[in-house]
Amino acid sequence: MSRAAHAIRRSGGMLALAGLAVVVLTSCMNVNYTLVANPDATVSGTVQLQVAKEAASMLGIATAEDLEAQLKSGELTDAGNSKVLDSCVPGSDDTYIILNCSVTNAPLADIDDGWSLVPEGDTLVMHVKTDSGATGEESSVDLGAVSITVTFPGDILSVEGNGVTKTAPDTIVAKGSIDETLDFTVTAAASSEGGIDPIWILLAGFIVVIGGLALLLLMRRRGQGSEAFPADTASPSDTAGQID
Repeated sequence: MSRAAHAIRRSGGMLALAGLAVVVLTSCMNVNYTLVANPDATVSGTVQLQVAKEAASMLGIATAEDLEAQLKSGELTDAGNSKVLDSCVPGSDDTYIILNCSVTNAPLADIDDGWSLVPEGDTLVMHVKTDSGATGEESSVDLGAVSITVTFPGDILSVEGNGVTKTAPDTIVAKGSIDETLDFTVTAAASSEGGIDPIWILLAGFIVVIGGLALLLLMRRRGQGSEAFPADTASPSDTAGQID
């Protein structure tokens, strides 16, 4: 570990979010969660960690691969036991080194020990509290942002807490600063209750319209055929055998 990283770690300037904590110096870290809650009370989705290159270099971290290795080893934090780190894809842009980590059918506690998703009857109850290491004092710097998006298998029944907004019948988004604590509870139906996917409604409507047009065309053709031979006029086959 670099001397700078060791000094910052001893001073307690460390943020722990979703088991993917890093030492931060200034406005340098963003954590983005995009999750889907499954009916069996597991979650799937992604956790994206962005760390500013300038801050990372002060900790002896040059690439996202370096960051991943130090997190797994526990050299920066105790994140080495996090199962989220088992499937990460390193990347970068002009400003950040980035880890995109995937989660598949995992307990919510795999993302953070303080998070939970439990079944209660026909509902799922999710509780999220971001233990950001906030001091309770107004920060003189912008430490970064956290964004949490969760889509549930059924409609959301209630939302309680701070920093969270219901953005769709089955989706919430929570946003805040890393230097503050988000604390919220969401109760949602564990299933869609047999609701029909809108795409099937559209498909059924399309089939009905096409069927109606086909029936109308068939009736019109039959009508044109009967008009060709009026009832009081002999058909060609009837007159063919007559002798003048």
